[in-house]
Parts: sequence; structure tokens; C-alpha cells
Amino acid sequence: MRPLALSMGSASLTDLDPPPAPERRWPFYVAWTVGGLVVGAVLFNHLPASLISGGAPAAAPAAAPAVVATQVPGPPRLVIPLVQPVPLRDARVPLPPARP
Repeated sequence: MRPLALSMGSASLTDLDPPPAPERRWPFYVAWTVGGLVVGAVLFNHLPASLISGGAPAAAPAAAPAVVATQVPGPPRLVIPLVQPVPLRDARVPLPPARP
């Protein structure tokens, strides 16, 4: 049996690849944070005023009617729009009169 070469014997292996570049993730974190703040601000501006301020509780009505008439909803109905198909028209161009 043949012995291994001296360079591969007891010496440790050498990594010839370049060291990995440091990962720069902070631009993505900043972009996501700014985007989240913008979306949050837009959603916050669309909230009803009663949810934002809290406000004073509304006063009770002076006199509430004893019986409130309500309409009982009927069964659900499927509403199909009555759209008539437009017939295809034959748009013919009239020919000029024949020349004498």
C-alpha cells in the first residue's frame, strides 16, 4: 500500500473559499418598518371618530317608544338582472348611385 502524500497527511485541511460576505439585512428591515408604519397610518386615518377619541358616552334618549315596529325579513332571494342581449346589427354602408 502506498502512503499518502505529505501535504495530505497529518496537516489540517485548508479552506480555499473566500470568507462569506457579511449579510446586510438592515435595509430590508428599515423598508419593512417604514412600509408597516405607512400602512398603519393609512388604516388609522380611516377609523371612525368614535373609536379614536372614545368621547363622552352618548346620552340616553328622552323618551323611547314602548313598541318599535320592525320589518320581518323574508326568505333570501336570488336577484338575476334582466339584461336583454343586444341583437347584432347589420351596419351596411349604402352604395353611391351608379355613374351614367
